[in-house]
Amino acid sequence: MFGFGEKKQNQCGCDQENTTGGEKQEYQSVEKELQDNDTFSKNLTLCMNELADVKEKYLRLIADFQNYKKRSEKDRIDWIDKSKGDVLLGVLSIVDNFDRAFEEARHTSDETLKEWMRGFELIHKELYDFLKDQHVEIVVQNTVFDPVVHEAVAQVEAEGKASGDIVDVFEKGFMLKGKVLRTAKVTVAK
Repeated sequence: MFGFGEKKQNQCGCDQENTTGGEKQEYQSVEKELQDNDTFSKNLTLCMNELADVKEKYLRLIADFQNYKKRSEKDRIDWIDKSKGDVLLGVLSIVDNFDRAFEEARHTSDETLKEWMRGFELIHKELYDFLKDQHVEIVVQNTVFDPVVHEAVAQVEAEGKASGDIVDVFEKGFMLKGKVLRTAKVTVAK
């Protein structure tokens, strides 16, 4: 049935010649192919693991970059608000001078001065409108001392006031977008 040079199928289903040397060669090539498949599987597994690591690093990099962009935008807005606050502090000193002038003008009986003051009142109103447009608000809590929004310049004895109550406001305080731009200068009851 099997003669020299005849072919038969081995257990793997491969054709092989009926020779001892041929059978060994065929088994060795099948073993080599299986080893190559194992090597290929191991390499594939390594590559897939490396790809997963690279994907994870890529996603972290994207997340870090998005966080950086958010921080940069917040820092930019904070810097703009700080710069705006510095400019507005200069405007506040002008507003204070107008307020003092109006307070003094109320006590005068000079009609010429009162006419001038009506013109200045328009400028005064425009200054306050400008501050409002810039989100600047006057500190209105002026009954009890709050170290966040007030600066005590003196402590005085005051009848009818409890310790820590504000007696007088020397200089208005202002807030910019909910943050203290300038504290109010006040006297406080002992």
